[in-house]
Amino acid sequence: MKSNRILCSLLLLFSFSSVNTAIAVNKSIAPSTKAGIKAEIAVNSNLPASPAPVQDEDVAADFNEFPNLHPLVVHFPVVLLIFAAVLQLLQLFRLNRTLDWVILLLIGSGFIAAYIAANFVHPHTEGLTETAKKVLEHHDTYATWVLWSSATGAVLKLVSLFGLKQNRKFEIGVSLVILLSAYAVSQAGHYGSQLVYIEGVGPQVDFLGNEDQGGHQANEGHSH
Repeated sequence: MKSNRILCSLLLLFSFSSVNTAIAVNKSIAPSTKAGIKAEIAVNSNLPASPAPVQDEDVAADFNEFPNLHPLVVHFPVVLLIFAAVLQLLQLFRLNRTLDWVILLLIGSGFIAAYIAANFVHPHTEGLTETAKKVLEHHDTYATWVLWSSATGAVLKLVSLFGLKQNRKFEIGVSLVILLSAYAVSQAGHYGSQLVYIEGVGPQVDFLGNEDQGGHQANEGHSH
């Protein structure tokens, strides 16, 4: 019985001490801090409710909604040609006929994708800055190298399949050509990304002309 009384007394004392501590802390808060807290609460109370999450079908654009399909096509030659170069280097040590077919498929597909990106889905530019024009010139130069080197690499792979079979010296020459295509496509991609993310060409249709105009302005004469 005595122990119960002592326990109740301790609980009452602890509760009383907690209340006093809370009151003391509340008094110690500076008025400016209290005002800031009240102001923050007032601002937060005026914030609009969080929007409902957007469903996937609401944000997926159709192909006809893009101003140009160049960004959707141009990534294929980048991947295909670089992958072909890696496998061609491996082929120097393996000399495997099946691997030759895989490389031919990659380099040939890379050439087709690059040709489509350069000739069928390239955007028409207008109103470019002088810096953007120079960047675009470099981009177009490397894009031309991509077409010629990848086409040459595909022809050489046909020769290695049906002519000079498993000839390591010949494969070294093929490797140099395919490596050139991989380097050219990486540089074309570099300047293309510079046009988009540094020079601001393309996003939200900035600096892009009408595809139906059928060409660039006479004073520029470049394509991206």
